[in-house]
Amino acid sequence: MVDIKVFDPGSDATEVYRFRYRIYEEEMDRHDQYADHKKKQIFDPLDAHGYNIAAYEDGKIVAVNRVNFCADGDPGNYLEFYELDSVTEDYPDKVAYSTRIMASESARGRLPPLMVSVAGFRLGVQRGVNWCYCDCNAHLVPFFTKLGFEAFRPNKTHPSFGDVTVMRFDLRDGKQFDRKRSVIGRYLSPENAQES
Repeated sequence: MVDIKVFDPGSDATEVYRFRYRIYEEEMDRHDQYADHKKKQIFDPLDAHGYNIAAYEDGKIVAVNRVNFCADGDPGNYLEFYELDSVTEDYPDKVAYSTRIMASESARGRLPPLMVSVAGFRLGVQRGVNWCYCDCNAHLVPFFTKLGFEAFRPNKTHPSFGDVTVMRFDLRDGKQFDRKRSVIGRYLSPENAQES
């Protein structure tokens, strides 16, 4: 059974920050620029206004995701990196971005990464977001494509993750979940979908 918890901005999400450290630093040897090796956690400026989502199995975190809304705070380097203001009429009030999506080795290819993504989409739908952005390495493009994202800007260089594809999801039309055959649509209840 997968349990989902959403940490609102300002709440104590230390266990999420420590999970990030275990995955990025100890397992993947990523050398994240925000890694605190003394505390063994990764906390960055976007956490101040981000919603951290964690999936638990047997009381332990196995997958996480962070969602930020552009209306809530400065996206920093992601403004230019994702070209968030390219949707000029919607920025910043209807634009979000999802980062720090990761899963333990035992959870990869299973339900937990999907469930933290679904929880992030629910937040976006509740806030009336039209666009959600993310980035990923090439081997994860199929996963995000199945969620309903489309490649927006390929071959960008992320300071921590190297070559990535910037992807974008258009939430303006609730029916687009079916058109793209997004697995997200199977988990979002009809009453939460926006109507065109």
